[in-house]
Amino acid sequence: MNAADSTRRLSSEWSSRLFRATASTSATTRRSTGWALQGAHLDRVNHTVSHAWRTSTTQKYSKDILDFLRWCDANTVPLHNRLPASEDLLCAYASSFAGTLAGSSIRNKCAAVRKWHISNGLSYAGGTQLAYVIKGAETLRPLSSVRPPRSAFTADMLSALSGALNPASPEDICILLVACIAFWGQIRLGELLPNREALYDPKKFPSWADLRKPNASGSRILHLPHTKLGGTRGEDVIIARQAFLDPISCLDLHHSVNGTPNHIIASYRDPGGASIALTCRKFLRRVNNILSTLHYPHISGHCFRIGGTTHLLLSGVPPDVVRMMGRWSSDSFLRYWRSLEIIAPMYAELLRPVMVVPGTRRPSP
Repeated sequence: MNAADSTRRLSSEWSSRLFRATASTSATTRRSTGWALQGAHLDRVNHTVSHAWRTSTTQKYSKDILDFLRWCDANTVPLHNRLPASEDLLCAYASSFAGTLAGSSIRNKCAAVRKWHISNGLSYAGGTQLAYVIKGAETLRPLSSVRPPRSAFTADMLSALSGALNPASPEDICILLVACIAFWGQIRLGELLPNREALYDPKKFPSWADLRKPNASGSRILHLPHTKLGGTRGEDVIIARQAFLDPISCLDLHHSVNGTPNHIIASYRDPGGASIALTCRKFLRRVNNILSTLHYPHISGHCFRIGGTTHLLLSGVPPDVVRMMGRWSSDSFLRYWRSLEIIAPMYAELLRPVMVVPGTRRPSP
């Protein structure tokens, strides 16, 4: 989706104003630089640049750009000063949210404005001063904006869920499978389950054809056709066999009851034999209904990924391996290492005194 496509999502009044501001600035840039992209070259660059962001991100950014333009209107900022925006203007915009939004939320709003500049081939002036404005806004964030960490879905919860689901129900068998592979594979629920039963693209979710043959131990590679970072290329995850709550055994049972060629894996047969896609909402409603009766906290879809990451780390799997298995692009996954009360005693309790060799000195503090 290019910049013009994004603006069509805005109201007609704002779209026309945005177009006039963009066209005016682009024309000035072309005159000042001499040779400029145009015709087929310009179309190809716009098309290519538009794929630098996920569709969901582009849609969200379109709303943030509209918010920026509304703020400029409220503060009588001339159209020609909005694109490109000076760092002073960006700092004024960012600081207007201080005390009401978290720094990360303000940073995302500025990222939308940055995307708008990039899409129009213009330099973005946000630099050191803007970074410190956002940092200061984070310090001033209201306590109400600080959310408690999401609970991790634990192996105990998985065991309790397994015991409460009906082994004779095709839907419950599917639910247990999804819980197991999301937990052990550190998979996002949105990579396995559609939001709605109807009007979803089955090509975005793994089917039975996306399962590779098992290795000598029975573990299998599952290809996810569409992922958050892999996009339409998808990514591979390993579904490793376990000694308890084994996802491979759940997969075999699910296949024998619900397996239908060319259908997505996360589907089940209704009483009439038709294949029904399991949705995120239906899955979470069933899981939380069971867990609430057992006095477990409410969970969201991301809790499975958090729980799987924490369980693997606590089990002694090296962090680098956990990162590769979970397809983490950085060490940000360490934020999800929830069980500090377990981790700290395992590695830092009752440490031996540091032995000092005679004639050596301790390093200065």
